[in-house]
Order: sequence, then C-alpha cells, then structure tokens
Amino acid sequence: MITISPTSFTKVEFTTEEILGVAAEVMGRIDGIPDGLAVELVIDEDQPTTRMAISSLAPLVFALDSGALEDTRHPRHFGVEMASVSLASLFVEYLDRVDEAFGAPEVGEPSDFADKIAWSAYTHGRVQRLGYRVHKPKHLYNFRNRHGFSDAADRAFEALWSATNLTWAEILALCPETD
Repeated sequence: MITISPTSFTKVEFTTEEILGVAAEVMGRIDGIPDGLAVELVIDEDQPTTRMAISSLAPLVFALDSGALEDTRHPRHFGVEMASVSLASLFVEYLDRVDEAFGAPEVGEPSDFADKIAWSAYTHGRVQRLGYRVHKPKHLYNFRNRHGFSDAADRAFEALWSATNLTWAEILALCPETD
C-alpha cells in the first residue's frame, strides 16, 4: 500500500495518481519487495532539489524533494523517468537496509557524504540494470567530486557501478583506494 503526503499539490504540477502509478510499477519490477509493503512518500513541493532519503524503516517512509520527481525538461511538471529512477533507487536502498548480510548503517546515516555517494553509485548501477534510464555520467561526476578525479577513483566507481552483491563494508573498502 502506497500513501502520499500531501494528497494534493499547489506548487508543482503533480497528481497523486501519477505518482502512485509510477511507484506501483517500480515496486512490481524490483525482486525482493514484499507483497503488500506499506510505504509513505512524503514530498516537499517547496524544494526543487533532487534530495531523497529513507527517513524511517518502520513504517517505511521515503522523503523526497519535488525535484526528484520532476521532468528535467519541464520544471514543476511530473516526470515519469525521473520519478522511476528516484523511487527505484530508494527501494533498492531499502532492500540493502533490511538485508542483515549487507550490514547497512542506521537510517539517517551514513553521515559522511562521500560514503553516501559511494552507496549511491552502487544503488544506481543496479537501478540501471533494472532497465531504468540512469544518467551514469552525473553519478561518476558526483563520485569524483567526493573521491577525487583520478584513475583510482574511476576504477572504484566502475567496481561499485557494476557490482551486484556488495556489503556495506565492501563499499567502504573500495573508497580508501581513491584518496
């Protein structure tokens, strides 16, 4: 069951029906999402940035700025492509967080932005392999900004992007090589 807060929008051209449709499609496409999983999408329409995070696991709450759901060519309008990638990345992160073998940090962590960017590279690589159109150069640039513009950083990024079954410790282990 998916719920959305707020239930209507005044600053962006979104409808709850559009968002629910994309969220349901994404949930159906990702293996491991439990049937009947309840998730609340809390959308801040005052923020045009693309920030998004899991703010709670029990109940499952995704906090998204409206920019994470926008059509990049038409600001303030809903974008199926952007919303799909944003929601898919949050669901993939959710699966990591509930997998004890992954060993995820607590919700609200990691506090080190470089570590979060490394996890994002790993997450978005998997989202791309699910068939979503992820802009890989954007993620490489973000990774380089936190881990250096070097051959070592590029190798670490490619290892994260192409990986399928890393743990949190393995993600962290890849990053010191970039310093």
